[in-house]
Amino acid sequence: MSFLIFVVTFIISFLGSVHPGPLNLSVIQTTLQKNITNALFVALGGVIPEIIYGLMAIEGVLFFERNPTIFQIMQWAVVPILLILGVLNLIKKSKKSDEESIENFKVVDLIGKYHLLAEIPKGFLLSIFNPQLCPFWIVILINYQNYDYLKINGLTEKMSFVLGASIGAFALNYLYARIAESKKDLIFGYINIQKVDIILGITFIGMAILQTIKLL
Repeated sequence: MSFLIFVVTFIISFLGSVHPGPLNLSVIQTTLQKNITNALFVALGGVIPEIIYGLMAIEGVLFFERNPTIFQIMQWAVVPILLILGVLNLIKKSKKSDEESIENFKVVDLIGKYHLLAEIPKGFLLSIFNPQLCPFWIVILINYQNYDYLKINGLTEKMSFVLGASIGAFALNYLYARIAESKKDLIFGYINIQKVDIILGITFIGMAILQTIKLL
């Protein structure tokens, strides 16, 4: 069970991190301006908030489970949240070009210009203020609790979830760094972000439909 929780969470975390954000863009920029080693230290710092928010989400879900009425309300509340997430992914449009977004993080990049360890707090700061992390994992965990093989109960399940979330995010950023290193002028040449958004959008809407059917 714990291994399955790890695998499913890893996949969700990996796919959920695909769309370029502050951390991804900083990893790409660091790879281009310095090297992949520095970029991976940025990514390492960036996945620490995944651990923090993952643990916060677990405790929140367990609280709701100990209070059945509140938990029932939360289960229904997941449906519109999933629908909104699905629609937003389907209609998502980039407001800035990748080059403009990367330019915005040049000042932040100066923090880790000379020391590898200084890259860690840079990545941490770029992720810790992401308001979507905790709500995202709460939504996922509430859905987990509907399936016996994905329920988070003991310490082993908690560790499997947190490791899946953090390693999945790190793996995606490692992929971005590798692409940036090997295809400097074609960073997203082999990744169609729009198609990923459509897949995620359809997945969230499908989850909302399944959740409604389960609760009726």
